[in-house]
Amino acid sequence: IQDYQRYSGEKKIALMDNSTVSFLEQVERAGISTKELLKDYDAILIPNWVSEEICDSIYRKDYIERLYAAGLPIYSIAEESYADLVNGEEANLFKIVSAAASKLGQLRGYLQQYVKKNDPLEMEEYAVWMNRMYQEWPLRGTTTRSGREKKKNAGEISLTILAEVFSWYYPDSESITVYTQDRDSYDYQKSARERLNDVFASKTSIDVSYKSNDTLLCQMFRNGMLSLGQIDTLRCDERVVVYTRSRDDKSTALVAKRTDNQQFKALLQDMNVQIIFWLLPIEHATNFSTLL
Repeated sequence: IQDYQRYSGEKKIALMDNSTVSFLEQVERAGISTKELLKDYDAILIPNWVSEEICDSIYRKDYIERLYAAGLPIYSIAEESYADLVNGEEANLFKIVSAAASKLGQLRGYLQQYVKKNDPLEMEEYAVWMNRMYQEWPLRGTTTRSGREKKKNAGEISLTILAEVFSWYYPDSESITVYTQDRDSYDYQKSARERLNDVFASKTSIDVSYKSNDTLLCQMFRNGMLSLGQIDTLRCDERVVVYTRSRDDKSTALVAKRTDNQQFKALLQDMNVQIIFWLLPIEHATNFSTLL
């Protein structure tokens, strides 16, 4: 697929994680076209660090290539090129990277020890230290069958950086949507935003939205793309769903509930329910509802 070179006025932008690519590839194998879910975006971006994870599976790799061949605006983007998106403001980009890493002690430590300088003018070029940081990634993961050593959380960090870059530098965009099933992505971006609100106090930003696998299942069911009977094939584990439910008195309840597939199907059929990105780890999922 082509490399994303520069922002060209795209209004609707999607950022794709490996976890969602894996899910959508399974949806396609079940005989359901996923092009309908993605056709409204002006750009669908996959960072190179995420591409490495995708390419660990020939099925995921082929799926992305099929979407590209079908005419969807899918692009790869190198992390080293993020500097071009911030107009060369590398000091600000370091602040965004640092904010994205704020919940990972080892990565924060690496940035402090090997990248940050008292005088920002003494820092290496962004592309140099960013590439080296990835090669020396301090959070080591397992080894794939192909022999590649996984770099734990690298994809989520790259997505967070990219989401914040678009949010702060291109606020005229209509939407920035991260497709992921990984709750860490939400946590990293939320933590980054809390820090960057002070750093970029004079700037206007756009909120980042999320789509999880359950959100996509809901969208597909309500659009008539899949049946209730297909849910069991595509949703294999019991998990927490966070959703809103509209009440007759015009109030809205926010609910987080551990749901099996039968309960999930009931939610899909209740048009007063809007499923949102899941926020809670399953071990903390006591049922609750609060009025907004």
